[in-house]
Amino acid sequence: MATTTNILILLKYYAMRQNNAQVNITDFLEYIKRYAQHHLEEQPELVQYLSNTSDVVKKELEKLIDTKQIFPVLSNSEKQIVVVLDFYLEKINGRYQEIISNPSIPYPAINDLPKNTPEEIFHKEQADIFFSDMLGNAEIPQKQLFCLQIPRNLPAILIPSITPVVTLLEIALLKLQRKLKKEEYHDYFLKKLKIANPGKELSIKNFFSTVTAKPDNAIESIKNSAESFYQWNQLCFFIRQDFEKVKDLTQEDISLLQSVFIIEFCISFYRNKAQQDLQRTTALKNLELLLNKPPYYFSKDTINMFSDSRGIPLLGQYSENDLTEYLHTATTESADNLLPPLLTFKTDNGIRYYISKTKVIPLIIRLCTDAREIIREDLIKEVFTALKNFKSVPETKNQQLFEQRLEAAVKEKSPVLYSLINARFLRALYYEMRTSHDSSAEAITLYRDGDFPPYSELLMISKEEILTDSKIMLPFWYSIPIISWILSLFCADTKDNMRKTSKDTKSMILESQDKIRHEVPPAPLDRRDPVVSRKAELKQAALDAEKHYVPDNSTLERELTSYELMWNRMLNKQARENLTDDVNSLIRDYMRKIIKTLRANNFTPERIRNLAETLAKTPNMQKIKDHDELCMYIQLYMVKLIKNLQ
Repeated sequence: MATTTNILILLKYYAMRQNNAQVNITDFLEYIKRYAQHHLEEQPELVQYLSNTSDVVKKELEKLIDTKQIFPVLSNSEKQIVVVLDFYLEKINGRYQEIISNPSIPYPAINDLPKNTPEEIFHKEQADIFFSDMLGNAEIPQKQLFCLQIPRNLPAILIPSITPVVTLLEIALLKLQRKLKKEEYHDYFLKKLKIANPGKELSIKNFFSTVTAKPDNAIESIKNSAESFYQWNQLCFFIRQDFEKVKDLTQEDISLLQSVFIIEFCISFYRNKAQQDLQRTTALKNLELLLNKPPYYFSKDTINMFSDSRGIPLLGQYSENDLTEYLHTATTESADNLLPPLLTFKTDNGIRYYISKTKVIPLIIRLCTDAREIIREDLIKEVFTALKNFKSVPETKNQQLFEQRLEAAVKEKSPVLYSLINARFLRALYYEMRTSHDSSAEAITLYRDGDFPPYSELLMISKEEILTDSKIMLPFWYSIPIISWILSLFCADTKDNMRKTSKDTKSMILESQDKIRHEVPPAPLDRRDPVVSRKAELKQAALDAEKHYVPDNSTLERELTSYELMWNRMLNKQARENLTDDVNSLIRDYMRKIIKTLRANNFTPERIRNLAETLAKTPNMQKIKDHDELCMYIQLYMVKLIKNLQ
């Protein structure tokens, strides 16, 4: 042993020399004093043990007792004895190594310890809970001795924390194999398995050959083969069923039953783990599918609310760490120098969105269509108001100012579109999709000669069109120069008078409303019509659902129009209107059937989605190809119907 000043190491070394975990403190003090005298030149720090050895060592021992590395033994004699935990850890771990070489050696048990050993030296654990925690990589203190409680009153098993749990499984399989290799047991249990599984003789024979072969193969069959779980459970059940009937069990029989329980606990853990892995894999695949459905862009909070077709949240089927790892991998890893399958962008308000790269171009086209209507109406109103007040509008005369005005409008009215247009990945994505001949990239020209098109071209809005449409809305006398010039002279006075009149009118209306509010008390709640009350609750639920479906700076009608253009691709105007009317009629008829049983607390986005998918699967609806867009339209239209209940 190398020279040391560590009292715990010296205690362990002293216990090993005397081959006994119980150390007499008086004898140990003498040993320490001799050790310090002998190794003083090598370790000058040992000088503290030469003078007043008892006080110095006992202070160190008290610290070790507090940290439960040694345990005092209560005895009637005056001797002070402590038990060194490390001695048992090393000895029992060595015992397990011997069992691997010779499976006939029994498991370490409490009876192997001296009678006066304090019970505090080991931690009692239920074997099934212990294996579940340890195989699940639970953190444990470095130095502990566990006492595993086995069912059916079988002797408990001691296992130190330094012994891997897989070693215990390996030993259990060795003991099982040793028993099954005996001819009478081999043929007997193989026959029972074949009888219990008619028509599967070949698979049972292969399984039994794996069990009786090397333990490594058997361990792999337990860990990685979901098909063998049932066969393992059958074999363990048959063995327990036969040997538990025996009244006088031999030590070999006891070890076999202990091994069978250990194997069953491990099988239970790996079976549950396989089910959880399958559930997690399925949930992540559902997540990938949902990320490719409308509205195509999702924040982290929205992704956390995803649910499967049964309405069960996906977060729970996979963990928060699984989700974070998936999003990180999907947004960073790629092949052949291409962009990753999932892209991210951030709006000016700081919200980060995730979007599948195959949906970026279709989303830009859709958002441009939506934004065009809003921005065009706002610009026409703005220019009309200015012209009506005989003011000039520089944006209608200067193209650069007009482009700046359009950019500001897009930034305000459609922040998602503005963020996508200015995203760093857009140029690379567009050329990547053009190279792969993606149809969505062919539908729009985002770059010409390496330059991004102006907003007027992207939104298909021209300043001449805005000016012309605004002038059309003006009264005819604005087009007569003399009359319009005369009116412009009085415009300021007229406008002041109108502002004053409007202010007085507004004040009168507010006073009247306040008077009515104080004179007419609201009807008592208990006298309300229950039908009216139920409809009010449904309308409130629809308003809450609308917040989920409709993004900021948009409206329900605008979203309906947008999704209608995505699923209704009829070129003929009359045919397109007829198809939309037919779909709307089907939705209304469907809602009339379920409105009687619909409750406000159940009218949630998950419930609405389930209703929409049920309706979309009907024969008439299945003829429409764009299923996802149609489902989204149905959900929005359902919200509209409930929101507008009379």
